[in-house]
Amino acid sequence: MSASNHTVDSGSSSRSRSEHPPLRCHCNQVAPLRTVRFNGGRNAGRAFYGCSGWPDSCGFLRWVDEVDELRDMEDKLMEAATENAELRLQIDQLERRVRELLNASKNKQEQIEELAIESDVMRERMYSAYADRKLLVFCVISWVMFF
Repeated sequence: MSASNHTVDSGSSSRSRSEHPPLRCHCNQVAPLRTVRFNGGRNAGRAFYGCSGWPDSCGFLRWVDEVDELRDMEDKLMEAATENAELRLQIDQLERRVRELLNASKNKQEQIEELAIESDVMRERMYSAYADRKLLVFCVISWVMFF
């Protein structure tokens, strides 16, 4: 853009840009928001960030709509990263809970196995006691019959 065909108006945008740090030009100066003002051009009225030393400047120029698009993408990326971190925490908590439940299940399974063994021992004792009682009854009956 040549200085003879364009005029530049410094100003502020109606949108809040305080969420993001100000843009800096190649001279490391804050690039003010400006508007292209010339007759008939396709960029007439278009807002941009330009070097504060314009027209004798480093040539820095970024269109506001492109910067806003990038900033919107950065915001979405930050939101996605935050959501991702929150989901990672939830996954970690769920994995920890699953491990706890698996350990509890293993403990219950061990208790069931111990009770099954104990039940088998008790059953064997019952059968043994029943057999002993049958033998005793047989002995008593045979003695009664013998005498």
